[in-house]
Amino acid sequence: MSDNNEGFGSGILRGLKKVLFTSGKEEEQAVPSTAAVSVKSPENEPLRPVDAEQFAGDPGGRDMKLRVYQLLENMNKPGVDFFEVWNAAVEMGGTNISNIKSAYTSLKFADKSLSKAKLLESGASYMAGLKSVIETESHKRLEEKSRLEKEKEQVRSGLVAEISGLEQQIASLQERLAAKKMERETIEEKYEPKITDIDAKITAGRQSVSIVMNEMQQVLDIINKELN
Repeated sequence: MSDNNEGFGSGILRGLKKVLFTSGKEEEQAVPSTAAVSVKSPENEPLRPVDAEQFAGDPGGRDMKLRVYQLLENMNKPGVDFFEVWNAAVEMGGTNISNIKSAYTSLKFADKSLSKAKLLESGASYMAGLKSVIETESHKRLEEKSRLEKEKEQVRSGLVAEISGLEQQIASLQERLAAKKMERETIEEKYEPKITDIDAKITAGRQSVSIVMNEMQQVLDIINKELN
């Protein structure tokens, strides 16, 4: 808001912020649950500010609502219009019919150009501005969401492929492990007959050599005894 509103607009967000951060009985007194501001847009659609109790118990929601109020303050045009009447009504205790009428009557003294038509036009203009901003921001957020979802799916696909490859390797290793275990179980069956056969041949060879050597010894004994 410009300096043209000095005296009426100082701390223009004070009333709106007070509604946002009051709680309990203070909040009930500041903004009655049935209070509402009804204006008409150029398309004759009924519009109204967000219920002050909507974000109760939600610090994140309150922060966002405060940012919206601050955005409105930045959008506020010179002179007295919807924004000042709205804020003044909140300062008076809430946006009910009586307070809105009183705010309008009081502020009309400060700015003779203030009229019902100006309130409707400026209110609709602020709402259109907010809608444009939120649409732009939402579009950016949706693009970011789309990027993250695409990245998520790429990571998921990569992990699925990697897991599948590891599972195949594990399955192959399990098959090889089972084959090796089976091979281990057949070692005795494969080698023991050959080993036994070798032992038998060694025993038979020694026995045969012993017999032959005994025969040879008998011959040597005869030669030694009987020959001159």
